[in-house]
Amino acid sequence: MCIPKSNHKKLVDDCYPAPKALATSGPEYRPNSNELGRLTYYAENKPAKLTKVGNLLDSKAQADARAAKASGPAADKGKASLMITLAITKNLLTECKSSLNYFIKPAQSIIASALDAAQATQARPRDLEISARAASAFYALASFLDPATTAVDDGFQRLLRSFASLAVERPISVDATQGEDAEQRNRTRLIGLGALAGAVGSDAIYSSNSKSLIALITPALIENAKANRVTLDWLRSESNKASEGEPTYAEFNISKKPLAIRSTRSISAHVAGEKDPSSEDVVSASIGTLRGLLHHADATQVQSVVQNVIVWLDNKSALSIPAPSDGRQAVSQWEDTDWCCWLAQSLCSWTPLQYRFVVLDTLVDHLVENCEGKATTKHLSLIEMSRSILTGQLSLIGLSTSDTLSNLSALAVRRVYKDTRDSLLPPLVDCISGLGTHVYYADQINDIVEEIAGRIAALQMPETASDAASVKGGNTNLSAVHRGQQQDLNSHIHRQRLANAGPEQRDESIRVLLFCLQGVLRATHQSSGEIHKAVDVKDGSNGGAGGATASKQAGGGAGGSEDDKGKAPASGETKLGLAHAGTRNRVLPSSILATASLLTSPNHAVRLAYAQTLITLFRDEFDREQLERESSVFAAAPISEKVGEAIGVVHALGAAVHVMCLSKSLSPPAQVLSNLRESPLELLPQLDRINADPGRPGSLNSDASGASAGEASAALPIDYVAAAQALEHLVTALPCSAALALTPMLIALDRDAGSRLVVNGATVNTGFNQRRLSSRMVAARVLAKLGETFDVSSVSKAAQNVLAQIPSLGIEPGPSPAAGLTLPPEVVPFSVVGGGINAAGESSSSSSPWIDGSSVISSLASSSKLQSATRLDATVLKRWLERDWNVNMAVDEAFAGSSPYAQSSLASASQQPSRRASFTPINDALVNGSNASSASVNRPNRLSISAASTSVNDLREALGSVSPNSAKHANGYSDDGGLSPADVDNRRAHRRESRRGPTIGSSNGNNGTSAVAILDSLKVGVDENVSRLGPDSSLSEIKSKNVGATGAGGVAPISPPYAS
Repeated sequence: MCIPKSNHKKLVDDCYPAPKALATSGPEYRPNSNELGRLTYYAENKPAKLTKVGNLLDSKAQADARAAKASGPAADKGKASLMITLAITKNLLTECKSSLNYFIKPAQSIIASALDAAQATQARPRDLEISARAASAFYALASFLDPATTAVDDGFQRLLRSFASLAVERPISVDATQGEDAEQRNRTRLIGLGALAGAVGSDAIYSSNSKSLIALITPALIENAKANRVTLDWLRSESNKASEGEPTYAEFNISKKPLAIRSTRSISAHVAGEKDPSSEDVVSASIGTLRGLLHHADATQVQSVVQNVIVWLDNKSALSIPAPSDGRQAVSQWEDTDWCCWLAQSLCSWTPLQYRFVVLDTLVDHLVENCEGKATTKHLSLIEMSRSILTGQLSLIGLSTSDTLSNLSALAVRRVYKDTRDSLLPPLVDCISGLGTHVYYADQINDIVEEIAGRIAALQMPETASDAASVKGGNTNLSAVHRGQQQDLNSHIHRQRLANAGPEQRDESIRVLLFCLQGVLRATHQSSGEIHKAVDVKDGSNGGAGGATASKQAGGGAGGSEDDKGKAPASGETKLGLAHAGTRNRVLPSSILATASLLTSPNHAVRLAYAQTLITLFRDEFDREQLERESSVFAAAPISEKVGEAIGVVHALGAAVHVMCLSKSLSPPAQVLSNLRESPLELLPQLDRINADPGRPGSLNSDASGASAGEASAALPIDYVAAAQALEHLVTALPCSAALALTPMLIALDRDAGSRLVVNGATVNTGFNQRRLSSRMVAARVLAKLGETFDVSSVSKAAQNVLAQIPSLGIEPGPSPAAGLTLPPEVVPFSVVGGGINAAGESSSSSSPWIDGSSVISSLASSSKLQSATRLDATVLKRWLERDWNVNMAVDEAFAGSSPYAQSSLASASQQPSRRASFTPINDALVNGSNASSASVNRPNRLSISAASTSVNDLREALGSVSPNSAKHANGYSDDGGLSPADVDNRRAHRRESRRGPTIGSSNGNNGTSAVAILDSLKVGVDENVSRLGPDSSLSEIKSKNVGATGAGGVAPISPPYAS
C-alpha cells in the first residue's frame, strides 16, 4: 500500500542517498545535489515551511546521533545520516538567511545533537568529522544571525560554550601512559576555534547581550595564545602579522562584511595530502580570531574583552579550562610578566585607534581597585602591562592622562603609606613616567607637571589643609570619570593616614612623586614632542591592506616615519589615522612654584631628589631665554613676558637656597607647620626667623646644646653641591630671570654666611665653619656662571677668587638625575666627607663678606649683554639689583612675580597682557594686574599659592584706567619732597626700593578732583612714613616715554606689589 508523503518530507528524504549506499557515502557524506537544490528552492519560496523542514531534520538528527554513539554498522550508518543532515542544515542556513527566524531553533538543536554524538567515549576518541561538520553549520548560523530580527537565546549561548570548550580540550592518547595526543589536540582545537571565528564575525557578539558571549569566547582564545608551546619572539612576530590582517594561519581570517554578501567556511578535520596542524597553527588561529574580535568591537566590548582576560588570568573565567592531563601543575599566567606585557601590547594594537585607551584604562582601574595588601606577581604584572602600553609604539588617542596620572599617583602614595620600601614603587614610577611619551594637546606635559606638583604641595601642608586640597580633591574625578566600578580612594587614603601617618611616609611619598616627575620629563625629552590627533581616513577597500594604505597616506598611523607615535594601525580597516598637529608647549616655570620649599625639607633624600628634578627641568625642559636680539618675525615672546613667567619661581628658589644653606636645623616645630594655610612657601620666612633670631629656642645662636643632632638635621655637603649645580643650570636656561632674581640673594647669602655661621671659641664645632664655606661656594659658583653668561669678567674673576679659597667638599661634581626610583642615599655629614673642607679653620675675614656686592651689581648693570638681553638700561638694572633682600621679601616677590617689568597701576590699555599668569589666582581673582586669561587656566582642586583680595591699589588701577593721568600719586607714593642718603639708610627694611611706583603729574587739568586724586588726598592706602621714601628717580624716564621716547630708557619703572 502506498502511503502519500507531505511535500516537505519527500523533499527531505530525497536528499539522502539510498539506505544501502548510506554507510558507504563517506568520507564526503554529501547529500544528493539535485534534490538538495529542490529542497532549498522550496524553502526559499515558502519560508513558513522551514519550520516543518527543520523539525523533520531535527528528529532525524536526534535518532542518528543516538545510533552514532553505538558501535558496528548501525553506528556507521547513523554517523553518515547525521553528517548529511548537518550538510543540509548548513545549506539551508546559507541560502535561506532572510528567513532564519523559522529555522534557527531546529538548526541549533541539530548542531547540539551532533556535538553530543561526537563526544569521546571509553571505546573511541572524539569524532572529529562530526565535530567539524557541526562547526561548519554553526559558522553559517552565526554568520547570518541578525540580532535586530532574531533573538539570541540560551540555545545559541550553549552552543558557543560547547565550541569554546572544544577549543581548549585536552584529548588523551589511546595509550593513557603517553598523556595528551598532540595531533588530536591540535585538530580538535582548530575545529573549536573555527566555530568561534564564525561567532566573532557574527552580529550577535556585538549586540546588547555581548558580555555573556564575550565571557565565553575570550578565555578560549587567550588559552590558546599562551607561550608554553611557542616562543615569545614568535608571538611578537605573529602579533604584528595579525595587526596587518595577515596571520600565519589565515583559514579563519575574519572580515566582517554586510549581511547580504557574507559567505561561510567549510571546517574540516583533515584534508588529504595536507600535513597535520602544528601548535603554531593553533596559536596563530587564536591570535587572528582575537584580533578580529577586538577590531570590530566598540569601547564597551573592548572593555569586556580586557576584563575577561583579567578574569582568565585569575583562573576564574566563565569557561572551565581543563587542567593538564600529564600531572603537571597549572601555573598562573600572572607569573609570566613578559608574556602578560606582550598580551597587553597586542590587545592595544588589535583594537581600533579610537578605543585603544580603553585597554589601558581597564588595566589601571583593576590595578587600583585590587592593589591592597602584600605585593604579588599579579600586581607587578598589571603595572608592567600598563607600562608596556604607555612606553610602546602605540598611539592612545582619547586617553585621559590626568585621570591615569591621578589613579597611578594615588596608588603610589597608598603603597608608600603601607610600606616605604614597597617593591611595587619602582615599576609604578616607571609606569607613570610613560605618560610623558603621549602628547595629544599642547599643554599636556605642563598639566602633568602641575598635577604632580599640586600633590607634592598638598603633602607638605598640614593634615587638615592637605586632605581637602589635594589628597581628596585630587581624586574627585576617579569615581566620576573612570569607566567601570571604581573604589573610593578618598576614604581609603584617609584611613591609611590615620593608621600610618608620619614624617617618614610623607617624605617618601614626596620623593616618589618627584621621581615620577623626573621620569615624565625624561620620557618627554626623549620623544619627538609632536602632537598627534586623530583624523578620518578613507578605506581603500572593505578589508585587507587598502585601509592601511589610506591610513598611511593620511600621515598618521602606522607606516609613517619611525618617530611617528602610534604608529601601527589598529588594522587595515580602521577609519581613523594620526596626523601631526604641531609641537607641544614647554613646561611653564610657574608650574613648580609651590614646590620650591622642598629644598629645605628636613629629609635629606627629598632635598636631593628635588635638586635632581630641578636639574632635569632646567637642563631639558624650560624654554631658554635668548641672550641675542631675536628677529621680530620669529620672536616667540618679548623678554618681559618670558621673565614674568619665570621670575616668580626663581625668587622662590633663591629664598629656599638661602634658608637651606644657613639653617642650623631644617626641622621646624610642629606648631610652625600647623600654621601653614595657603602654600608651603609660607614656611620659608618662619624657618629663616627660627634659625636667625638669637632669642628663639633652638635658634642658631641660642646655645650649643644638641650639637651632634644639629649637624644631621642641617644641610649636608651633597645639598650644597646639588643646589649650586641646579642654580647653574637655572642660569643657563633662564639667564635674565636668574640675573634679576638671584643676584641680591647671592650677595645676601655671602654676607649672612659670615654673620650667622660663626663658631664661638667655647662652642663645639657643629659644622658651622663647613656650612659657611659651602654657602659661599654656592654663591660664588652661581655668580661665576652669571659672569660667564653675560661676559662680565670682573664678576667671574671675583667669584673664582672666592672658590680658590674654599677646599673641596669631596663629593664633586655632584649628583645627576637617576634613571628610575632608587633607595634613599645614606646621610653623609661634613664630619665624614673626604674633602679638605673639614681641615679649613676660621680666619679673621670669616665674618666679613668675601664678595663685594656693590662691585658685582655695578658690573652686571653695566654689562651690555645683560642690557641687550633684558631690554633694560644700566640705571633700571642697578636700581633693581640694589633693592633690599631677605627671605620674607623674596617669598612676597615669588607670589607676585615681581620684576623690573611689572606694569604700573596706571598701565596703558594698549599694553599687551601676559600669556599666562606666573602664579595661580584664587577663586578666579586676578592679582597685581595679571592677565585675565589666567582665569581660564585656573583649575579646580589645584593648590592655590596666594590669597587674593581687592586692595586700594586694585581700586586705583580700575579708576586709573578711566582717567590715566588724573592721579598725583600712584601706589601710595608721592613725588613731593626728597631724602638724603642718610634718610634712605634709615628706612625700615621692608620699605624696599623695588616697591616704588611711577608718579604721574596732573597734566590733564583736573586739579585733583578725580576719584584717584580724592583717594590720594585722604591718604587711603598710604603708609604713614611714605613721605620719607623720596622722589622717584624714574620719573624723568616715564615722562620721556609718555611723550614718545623709545629705547631702553623708556622701560616701565620698578613697581613690584606689596604682598606681605
